[in-house]
Amino acid sequence: MEFWPMSEEQLIQLGKLINGRAKASFTSNLEFASACDIDEKSIRRILKGKQNFSINIFSKICSALGVKMSELLSEIDL
Repeated sequence: MEFWPMSEEQLIQLGKLINGRAKASFTSNLEFASACDIDEKSIRRILKGKQNFSINIFSKICSALGVKMSELLSEIDL
């Protein structure tokens, strides 16, 4: 599998998708950030599609949400 930089639109789509799932499972961004072991500022930027992030961070996010990375990626336009 090859990886490539995501476009701004793809980051926004992924951020919205993660945000929707996080809101269904966590009471706040702080709680979600803590579950991901990522600082809250980074989580806010990711949820807004303003920050590109590593596979390691994406893995932490997916683990906190209880989903596979491939599941989330399949739901956005790549």
